[in-house]
Amino acid sequence: MKSLMQLTIVCIFLCGCNNVSTSSKDKENKTIGWEKIGPGGGGATFIPTFSYVNNEKFLVRCDMTGTYLTNDGGQSFTQINFPNGISSIAFDPNDSANVYIGSSALNHSADGGKTWQILFPKKEEIAKETFSGDHASYHMETTKESLYEQGAGGIGNIRIDPVSSAAIYFSMKNFFFYSIDKGTTWKKEDCKTPIEFIYTNKYNSKDEVFIFTGQSICIFNKKNKTFSEKKLPAAMSPSFSFTAGIAAKDKQEVFYVLHHDQKQEIEAEFGHSEVWMSTDKGNTWKQVDNSFIANVPAGIKPSYSMITCSELNAEQAYLVTNRYEEKKDTGFIYWYGAIKTNDAGKTWNWVWKGGGGSGQYGVKDGKGVDNLHDAWAEKAFGGEYIRLMDVGVSPNDGNTAIVTDWYRTMKTSDGGKSWNQVYSQPQTDGTFESNGMDVTTTYGVHFDPFDSNHIAISYTDIGYHHSFNGGKSWSRSVEGVPSEWVNTCYWIAFDPAVKNKVWSAWSGLHDFPRGKMTRNPKWKEAGRGGICVSVDAGKTWKPSNEGMGFDSPTTCVVIDPESPSDKRTLYASVYGKGVFKSTDDGKTWLLKNKGIDSNTCAFELTLTPKGDLFVTVSPTPVHRNGNKGREFYSGALYRSTDGAETWRKLQVADSLLFPNGIEYDPANPERIFLACWSDIDLSDLVGGDIARSTGGNERLKMPGGIFLSEDDGNTWKQVFDERQYVYDVTADPYHTGRYYANTFNRAAYRSDDNGKTWKRLKGYDFHWGHRAIIDRNDPEKIYLTTYGSSVWHGTPVGEE
Repeated sequence: MKSLMQLTIVCIFLCGCNNVSTSSKDKENKTIGWEKIGPGGGGATFIPTFSYVNNEKFLVRCDMTGTYLTNDGGQSFTQINFPNGISSIAFDPNDSANVYIGSSALNHSADGGKTWQILFPKKEEIAKETFSGDHASYHMETTKESLYEQGAGGIGNIRIDPVSSAAIYFSMKNFFFYSIDKGTTWKKEDCKTPIEFIYTNKYNSKDEVFIFTGQSICIFNKKNKTFSEKKLPAAMSPSFSFTAGIAAKDKQEVFYVLHHDQKQEIEAEFGHSEVWMSTDKGNTWKQVDNSFIANVPAGIKPSYSMITCSELNAEQAYLVTNRYEEKKDTGFIYWYGAIKTNDAGKTWNWVWKGGGGSGQYGVKDGKGVDNLHDAWAEKAFGGEYIRLMDVGVSPNDGNTAIVTDWYRTMKTSDGGKSWNQVYSQPQTDGTFESNGMDVTTTYGVHFDPFDSNHIAISYTDIGYHHSFNGGKSWSRSVEGVPSEWVNTCYWIAFDPAVKNKVWSAWSGLHDFPRGKMTRNPKWKEAGRGGICVSVDAGKTWKPSNEGMGFDSPTTCVVIDPESPSDKRTLYASVYGKGVFKSTDDGKTWLLKNKGIDSNTCAFELTLTPKGDLFVTVSPTPVHRNGNKGREFYSGALYRSTDGAETWRKLQVADSLLFPNGIEYDPANPERIFLACWSDIDLSDLVGGDIARSTGGNERLKMPGGIFLSEDDGNTWKQVFDERQYVYDVTADPYHTGRYYANTFNRAAYRSDDNGKTWKRLKGYDFHWGHRAIIDRNDPEKIYLTTYGSSVWHGTPVGEE
């Protein structure tokens, strides 16, 4: 997505550049040279977990691998990164400095989360670490002597014994692990079915550990190290979402579980749910008999997704619903949110209630949450169907809790009477500043050639955001963008000669070029998008896509800076259609695919100073006759030397190819760099169900890393580790011979010798990286865009 316009912008900004303002948040990241920028939030978060000692200290994870720690109640966050993200969190009830996080390994911090060590498996037991697949998933192989369960997923359900911190428990799928010596040695027990929850306390159950599965409770006796089992009643089996605690007054155990009525249709996580309770350690169970919980007036059981109680105040529990229907004269309306009990299930009331419309994503026919004090997300998405994703409650105080949804993390300190967002810092001018919780995918950072303080970010899910104070605070700007397109802004192009004129590429489908987006044969029918233009510096937009169609998910737009400023030549890549060209300032577009094969999933365009145009095309399923199957197209790289009138496929390697990004040498445009994905699985492209049912999954061998051509793309050689998943390469026009590469391998790299050798950048360890962008206001710094952690900004120092 580079063009000659880059060099023009360099000249403009060198004439009068200002340093980007530094955020006051995320202080610990700044000590290693990086801060995160953006409006904050923007994505789903999970597993909110409070310290036993301090309600102001809690952890949450996001679905994009990041974990976020706050010590001040959510005013600011520090990001902690583990490969693949995390699967469980535990604070030590006896020592607030001890924190445990489960990922592929069990990780321990003895200093409150500042530094981390792997506790299990031991380092000497780790034989091999690899990344593979479309998301470059991390895999750990251990020695035969290790108790680690290969293929069992991550470390789950960590619990530190409240009687003794030396006793640690966790699960890996069916297996229960325990240590009584702070993790020095371990033992495990096979519970036969996946473990969902682990609980113990220091009162009536101080000698027992309850291990919940969907069908039973396994009980581990701490004294004699024996196991027994209690089957759950058939009427509530299988169960899901377990929580447990003790009543504050009498210390009696209270167990809550959820169950979907098996007589009703269950679709994914949407079922017809029941709440069950036990107050005698699971010996007997009773379904909660409450007309509100059962939604008796509507005659349709709500769909509940999870329940959580306060561990030391179990009378207070929060119940999340993703579908609660209300009967009206015109039919049903849908609510979603959180319901609470303060008396161990006798009565229940809404504490978070949104919806009241059709319950459809993207349709603003409902209402927001009345008792929420929000930042920018309510204005952007309020009235739509916005599911709550998770809830966490303080173990000491049932009035303190966190709920999360698709975009936000919100906290209550008064039992749900009011909620306050903790993902962003609102500013007095109506803009928003990150507080360190950044949960968004970004593709580029874009610079206004006429205003050094005006910077834009192209985002997945939350569209286009821009800043007019050098990146300190941000506002969302999507006015005029069709609602069917507004999900993702893939790229921005400021006109280098016309003030306030901007083109943008939009799609209602996000996450291209990840293979998951095209597995469904009907993906093109759902795909909407196109080009928009702004003449007021991105404050408002207007579609500019005649000839392209409304159904054109567009991933890149490039301006030919040599074309007349009042009649620009533009190029756009449309995923599933190919390359479009406009010669009348974007008013009309023509498809230009001559020479491009059947695969038209065009992703990134790059125009060099000599006029050569390159396009990367991503692998995608064939979907012959509109049906799923094993067949797929390889990715490809094409070059045009005549303004996209004709294309020639370039032979990069004698194998399958997954090209992502192209870059050229500013000093010699015939030197071309190509960033590529490494091996993926067939299931990454066509789906696991199809791969299994048509002969089994298989590894698709592809050379990743970075290729270099020194003859304008005619021949290529590998100049980087072919096992790595490189998203893009970026030339630094301010430092001759310097390049950057960002990867999905938890690392970004810098080369100072024209790509011959590369050094990993210090302090950056996010799993899924996109591209590096040179800071036009401070050429000694760069921006790193990411797949799920917004934008990182800092000084790119290479490791020795």
